[in-house]
Amino acid sequence: MHIQRQLRTTCGLAMSLAMFTSLGLTASAQQATVEGLVTGRSGPSMSVKTADSPKVTVLLSDSTKATEKGGFLGMSRKDLGITALVPGLSVKVEGTYDADHQLLAKKVMFSRNSLRVAKQIDAGLNPVNEQVASAQDQIKSDRRDIDQTQQDITRNSQDIDTTKQGLAATTEATATNTQGLGTTNTRIGTLDQYETKGTVTVNFANGKATVNKKDKDALTDFVTSAANTPGFMIEVQGYASTSGSAALNQRLSAERADAVLAIIQQTGVVPMTRILAPAAMGTTNPVSTDHTRSAQAENRRVVVTIVVNKGITG
Repeated sequence: MHIQRQLRTTCGLAMSLAMFTSLGLTASAQQATVEGLVTGRSGPSMSVKTADSPKVTVLLSDSTKATEKGGFLGMSRKDLGITALVPGLSVKVEGTYDADHQLLAKKVMFSRNSLRVAKQIDAGLNPVNEQVASAQDQIKSDRRDIDQTQQDITRNSQDIDTTKQGLAATTEATATNTQGLGTTNTRIGTLDQYETKGTVTVNFANGKATVNKKDKDALTDFVTSAANTPGFMIEVQGYASTSGSAALNQRLSAERADAVLAIIQQTGVVPMTRILAPAAMGTTNPVSTDHTRSAQAENRRVVVTIVVNKGITG
């Protein structure tokens, strides 16, 4: 009888241990961590390319933490929000898989340097930006030289042969630089393909990043109407005029984009997952290249655009 009681006790302990181990393995199997490069975002869905898979679907929510690591040995932590998750960002995602094998993100971490590079890509400022700008300046200089050369041709026919050689070399350099610019723009444009559904422009006073009441009301109405567009995303791009230094204009364009983004968030009709990261475009893409006061005023702006991923619209 004593031996039977011992056997029953031993069996009971073994079964309990097996059940505990099974539960532990099940709970552990639900957790997942992936590392890779953000290749696209559409609403709460984010695509990540990893070493093992060309596309892992990550689902974001307003409770998802997006944390930037920086400082000495990456010990500094800063919660930036999911609007910081732009294409080109190298991330580490922690979460759980659902029944459709989509990763429900609880935490997304990335380095400060990776975010800087990704924002440069998103704003059209890639690592070869300085080379492209230099090439553009060279093209303008070459064009001025061509004009001067053509004037010289009319005054002195004996220089025609020499001038033609210079024109041929300039044309070749222009074609090469244009091809390089096209390659860069294609690389940026293919990160995400969107179709524009509507746009509104908010203008600013010189050196200011404050939205007046009239523009605030117009922006609120525009964003409210955007909420009725199926599968919409909102893109915010800040610009500056050429007045002031390049560093000042870059900062002003960022502050203006952030000011408009704050108004959009205050409306309460647009989830954070529907807002693309605000882009500080500096003095690029001017409305007017004139140097008059009215022309410069047009360039001090933020452009808010409703876009829909072409994968949704077909």
